[in-house]
Amino acid sequence: MNRIGLLRSSALLGSRLLGSPTPGTLGTPARRTHTDYLLGSPGRPATVPTLTIASFDNSGSVTGPVGADPLSNRFAEVAHAFSAVARRGAPHELGAVLHFDVPSSGEVGPTQITRRGLARLRSGLHVPPDGAGTSELGPSLRRAIETAHVHPDHAVTLVVLSDFWLLDPDPTCVLSELAAFPGDVHAVVLGNRLGAEMLDERVTVTHIERDDPPGAVARALFSSLVARRPGSHVHALM
Repeated sequence: MNRIGLLRSSALLGSRLLGSPTPGTLGTPARRTHTDYLLGSPGRPATVPTLTIASFDNSGSVTGPVGADPLSNRFAEVAHAFSAVARRGAPHELGAVLHFDVPSSGEVGPTQITRRGLARLRSGLHVPPDGAGTSELGPSLRRAIETAHVHPDHAVTLVVLSDFWLLDPDPTCVLSELAAFPGDVHAVVLGNRLGAEMLDERVTVTHIERDDPPGAVARALFSSLVARRPGSHVHALM
């Protein structure tokens, strides 16, 4: 098995890393949970149409009992980030949800990040019951590229939430394709000692470490969601 040359940490992450103590339920949309962490200000709607695609790795090294996110709290935190923007959202700002398993019932196509669109986005924030838990990035990356091409008038950002413990037939090629994505790329690396040299300099990288406080994942997605919104700011980690 080709693990793209990464050395896996012997200290795997506990559920506290990703926030709320309320567990996400397999196959159930992320529930509203109490959040006492600050994300920042969403500012005003972007001056150009935008599309933010969140792509989730649901492989065993992420969701398993000793994985990076065994309670699926990343979904609740992503829902919170979408919700924070939706309160001041606009119809020309879109969000989408993908999973490494393509296709799956958890896939949500481009949807307005507004109060009305939030329910649809939340419906994809769970581990799909019809997903096999693949560790291959390639299929979802190709789906994200197709989605971007269908929205050529939108400024697109792809946010990949994964431990990057990839099992693609040619991981190096897939990572090159990721760097060449037609838009911005944000890699949210969950519980892995992935070296910066593994990802192209065009990719923004956020490492979610063992001792990061609750809200780290929400803040990472929020930073991509508000990147083009005037007057926005992201609250610094304490």
